[in-house]
Amino acid sequence: METKILVVDDEVGITNSLVRYFSLMGYDVAAANHPEEALEMIYRDNYMVVISDIMMPGMSGAELLVEVKKYNGMIQVIMMTGVVTIENVLMCLRNGANECFLKPLDDLESVKKAVDESIEKLNKWERLIKTMVKRKE
Repeated sequence: METKILVVDDEVGITNSLVRYFSLMGYDVAAANHPEEALEMIYRDNYMVVISDIMMPGMSGAELLVEVKKYNGMIQVIMMTGVVTIENVLMCLRNGANECFLKPLDDLESVKKAVDESIEKLNKWERLIKTMVKRKE
C-alpha cells in the first residue's frame, strides 16, 4: 500500500524542508501551510499520515488533530511543536497522536522512523482486514 504523507505547518521553510526530505526518501508527500487547507486536502485525497505543527494561527494543530481523527481514525498523526508545554504533550496523547517531536527538527531520521512505524501499523491493519474478508468468503 502506498501511503501518502501530508506535512502541515504555517512556516513554509519547515514544510519545504520536510517535503524535500521525505521526497528524497521515496515517499509520496505534499504540504499545506494552513490547517484548513490541510483538512480540504485530507477530505479530497487519501492521506494516511499527517505530520503537523501544534501552534498555528487560526485553527491550531491540536484542533486539526481532533478533526482528522473524527474524519478517519485510521489516519496516523505525528505532531511537532516549538512551544514545549505539558499541556501540548498531553493534548497529543489524549487525541490520538502517534508521536510528538520538538522543533527545530534536528533529527529527521527519528521523524522518518515514526512515519515508517505509522505506515507499518496501517499495513498490519490492512493485512488483518484482508484476512478477515477471505475467511468470510
